[in-house]
Amino acid sequence: MSTIVAFADLDDTLFQTLRKLPGADPRTLTPATVNTQGEAHSFCTPTQAELLRLLACGGVTVIPVTGRDLAAMARVTLPFSSWRIVDHGLTLIAPDGAVDAEWAAHVRAHLHDLQDALAAATAHLEAHAARLGCRLTRHHAHQLPFMTVLKHPEAHAGALEELQLRWEGFLVDQNLADLQIIANANNVSVLPRSLGKLEAVQHLRQRQFSDAVLTFGLGDSLSDLAFMSACDFAVTPPRGQLLRAVNAARLPQR
Repeated sequence: MSTIVAFADLDDTLFQTLRKLPGADPRTLTPATVNTQGEAHSFCTPTQAELLRLLACGGVTVIPVTGRDLAAMARVTLPFSSWRIVDHGLTLIAPDGAVDAEWAAHVRAHLHDLQDALAAATAHLEAHAARLGCRLTRHHAHQLPFMTVLKHPEAHAGALEELQLRWEGFLVDQNLADLQIIANANNVSVLPRSLGKLEAVQHLRQRQFSDAVLTFGLGDSLSDLAFMSACDFAVTPPRGQLLRAVNAARLPQR
């Protein structure tokens, strides 16, 4: 049987919290994650559940490609049985649950060179974030900081936009081209530019799925676009950030 692989972002692509499903009938939803207390937290809509069923019936290998860390990935209850890409691509989990040591060593070597830049970018925003009631959290992979996430307790769009612009300006002013800013409605993050979901997907395609005759990339965010573009076809939900950006672009047709 020919190998077909779907590399899939999780949150807001294959499932989402009830807050993003206003008016949905809970009886039609499929639990997809639990919170730290073991209670259902995110859900698949009937169409998302049908997509997963269709992929399973077609023998498609579904590989999560997520910003979740190992603990948050463990709270996903959907039956993924192959490789998993977590920590925005910085950690690969083999089907047996082991962390891929080769990829981890590659990531650590790359992250060592970025520690000063990441620390400077974080320090630059601390006072501004506190002034606007936002929280900065540093995330680690393989015992090294790799990302700082900015959140507002009420997802205040104005505060997040102001701080995002400050961060982007700082990276330009300091010539920190090895870092990038990604954002959605809930948070803004600074993380490596050339080490992430795209590189992890490319690595798995070359090392584990070189025989794949067809690959799909599934995602909802602009930050997913790079790894989706590395696949044969891209699939995105209609109300995600990615398609909203395309619809708003008003690009001329050629």
